[in-house]
Amino acid sequence: MKMIQKGRNVRVEVATVYGTAKTVSAVSKANPGVASSTAHGLANASIGYFDNVSGMTELDGQVCCVANQATGTFELQALDTSGYGTFSSGDFIPVTTWKTLSQASSYEIGGGDADKLDATTLLDTVKQEENGMLAAQTVTFNAFSDPQADAFAQIRKDAKAGAYTVFRITFPNGERRIFRGQPSLPGESVQLSALATSGFSVTVKRDVIYLPTA
Repeated sequence: MKMIQKGRNVRVEVATVYGTAKTVSAVSKANPGVASSTAHGLANASIGYFDNVSGMTELDGQVCCVANQATGTFELQALDTSGYGTFSSGDFIPVTTWKTLSQASSYEIGGGDADKLDATTLLDTVKQEENGMLAAQTVTFNAFSDPQADAFAQIRKDAKAGAYTVFRITFPNGERRIFRGQPSLPGESVQLSALATSGFSVTVKRDVIYLPTA
C-alpha cells in the first residue's frame, strides 16, 4: 500500500535567490518533456521555472524539477508536455537559495474548479451546463507568526511587489510538491493565552507539480 503522508517532519521552503537564466532552444512534446540547453550546468533535482517562452506558451511561468541531466539536455520531471504547443524559445531560471518557513503548521492545496458555461436552449426543460476553463490553483498556509523570519520577509517582499515566489514542500520519504505563484501579505492573529498565528495564500501560476521520491 502506498504511503499516506502525515503532517510530521515536513519542510516548507521559499526561494530567495535565483541564478543566471539558462537559454533553452527546444522542449520536446513528451512525457516527461526534455529541454535542450547548451552547457546548462544544472544538477539533478534543481528547481526553477520557465520564463519568456514563445511557442509552447503552456510552459511560460511553470515551475519544474531537473532530472536525468546531460551535457545539453535535461528532463522536466513529472511534467507531461505531449499536448503542448511547439516550443520556439525561452529561458529556465534556477533557484539557488532557499529559506525554510519553519513556522508553518499546515497547508492546503485547493482551487482548480472549472467554470460552468450555460448551454441551455429553448428546447430544454432544465438548465444545461458544460465545463469551461479551470480556475487557478491556490495554496493556503497557516503558521505561527514570526515577522522577522527570512522566509516571511521574502513572502512580504514578493506580495508587495506583485511578484511570484517559488515554493518547495518536502516530505520525510523524499516526495515533494513544487509550485510558483503570487503570495498574499501574511496576516497575524494574537489572542489571550495563545501563540500568535499567521496565514497567507498563494495563487499558483500554471500547475502544482507532485514529485516522487528523489
